[in-house]
Amino acid sequence: MQTVQEPKQILVVEDEGLIAADIQTRLERMGYAVPAVAHSGEEAIRCARSRRIDLVLMDIRLKGEMDGIATAQALKDELEMPVVYVTAHSDQETLNRAKLTEPLGYVLKPIGDGNLHSTLQMALYKSEMERRLRESEAWLSTTLRSVGEGIVATNPTGEIVFMNPVAEQLLGCSATHANGRLLMEVLDLWEEHAQRPAKDPVFDLLPGETRPYTLVSKAGHKTVEVACFENRAGDEVLGAILVIRDIGARRALEASLMQSQRMEAVANMAGGLSHDFNNQLMVILGYADELSRHLTGAGRQDALEIKQAAEIAGSITSQLLTLSRRQVARYEILNLNEVICEIQPLLSHTLGNSRTLETAFGSPAGFVRADRNQFKQILVNLALNARDAMPGGGELRIETATVEVGPGSPAAPLPKPGPYVRLSVVDTGHGIDPDILARIFEPFFTTKKPGLGTGLGLSIVHSIVTQSGGSITAHSEPGRGTRFEILLPCAGTFLGSPMGEDTPTVLLVEDEDSVRRLMHSHLEREGYQLLAARDAEEAESIANVYRGPIHLLVTDVILPGMKGPDLAQKLAPLRPEMQVLFVSGYRHDTLEDNGVARHAELLAKPFPGPELLRRIRLLLRQQPHSVQ
Repeated sequence: MQTVQEPKQILVVEDEGLIAADIQTRLERMGYAVPAVAHSGEEAIRCARSRRIDLVLMDIRLKGEMDGIATAQALKDELEMPVVYVTAHSDQETLNRAKLTEPLGYVLKPIGDGNLHSTLQMALYKSEMERRLRESEAWLSTTLRSVGEGIVATNPTGEIVFMNPVAEQLLGCSATHANGRLLMEVLDLWEEHAQRPAKDPVFDLLPGETRPYTLVSKAGHKTVEVACFENRAGDEVLGAILVIRDIGARRALEASLMQSQRMEAVANMAGGLSHDFNNQLMVILGYADELSRHLTGAGRQDALEIKQAAEIAGSITSQLLTLSRRQVARYEILNLNEVICEIQPLLSHTLGNSRTLETAFGSPAGFVRADRNQFKQILVNLALNARDAMPGGGELRIETATVEVGPGSPAAPLPKPGPYVRLSVVDTGHGIDPDILARIFEPFFTTKKPGLGTGLGLSIVHSIVTQSGGSITAHSEPGRGTRFEILLPCAGTFLGSPMGEDTPTVLLVEDEDSVRRLMHSHLEREGYQLLAARDAEEAESIANVYRGPIHLLVTDVILPGMKGPDLAQKLAPLRPEMQVLFVSGYRHDTLEDNGVARHAELLAKPFPGPELLRRIRLLLRQQPHSVQ
């Protein structure tokens, strides 16, 4: 079915009443609609603001403060309204003024139907084409501004005419400041593997070729990849378009992947060889033991040396099993601060008298799921590495903190977003050269530089951390020491209060991060000791390993996996002293069918902080031996 097209709406602006009526009659006879006739510039602007107008037929000679040219300029500036002038004759100065408003045509008086109709048809066609062009340009501009790569466009003389926000960020320069400047005045490129400025990529790159560069800007040094394309309209060259990609994160990911692949290859080989080594070592140890029993003097001493060497080889084989992930890990929920305190005397002894050990534990303390002995092995290996890096003495500092890693966070590009426990091991040694730093986790990587062993120590650390679901990075500069940062998934937190042992301990379980942080802050300000978990599984693990009493469980009714009431019922035999406060965003939730209902209360969301604290104080007073 063919759609009936609505007539074009034309606003007539003419101060002579008879001429205006004649023009209106002619237009309506030709099939156009005339929604209004304006007799002054001010009236024309009011009409255009209040109605849909496709075109304005404007007399140049209007009486009043605004003539036709001034009115047309105002309509163009405010509404982008297309205009056709009606004129009898004008001086050159008036015509020059009229040209500045970019009219779509002129109709000469006396007006004839043929001239009027053809001029209006051409003007409406040009207006429609200009509208489509504006929409196309707006769409293209929006698209270029929203892409995730830097886009820079130049004209044929090499001057910048467009930059999208990503390019502004990469170059450290606004589009307003860059427009009109030569490309290489703004784009400071250096050859990646040579300390010299790069040539203009517009002339140096082949069409479609990409090449890595070092980009120097106010935002810092970045490794980028640049591609260049001609901007053509038929045979005419309009300029060039450069696409700039920040490939620093991609390079880091590729390097990490290559490191993992190398480690995997060595680990597979180590796992296969360790079985055969252990068989032979068992024979050597057995016969060495037998010989030491039957021999005396120097012969017995030689047998004992053989036995000791075989035992050392057995410990290396155990490390190979760890590297190959075939050694069975005994995972448990650990408070890293407590484990560090346990092994602190051994670490101090490992460092020796000329080196000091400092610890800084963040609050709240973080719980992680890890093997206790393997975690101690991490600390010992890093302490040994620090000792070798500080032959003349120095300080080793161990820090812990709980951190939130978000998408794209610079804290660590590889872990999944979420809460982590960060372990930092920092020494004041001589540091590591960048070319060596990239390979320090490789098994048996050797170097003549002091401070790096030739064995498996750092490789074992890397393997244990990755098996535990974490990541490890090393940051170092020659002469400025080395910082190892380990991120392990956080299974919960504990905030120790300075109020003493009688301070109530609250286990807070809430899967919504923002809600948990808000409730955490309310309880922290009140001075409670806090244990925090994201789900029932984490809460149960914390309750199993936490040595002190848990006076109150505050949990959401709806949790991933096990529900809040089921968690409370499961913990009740383990923690008989514990009161329970449920919170819920569902007003219809009840506790009548659950075994903990008589010991629990329900607080509906949303609730103010004072109400939460009031309900907690009431529950804690109900305990047989109140801690309040």
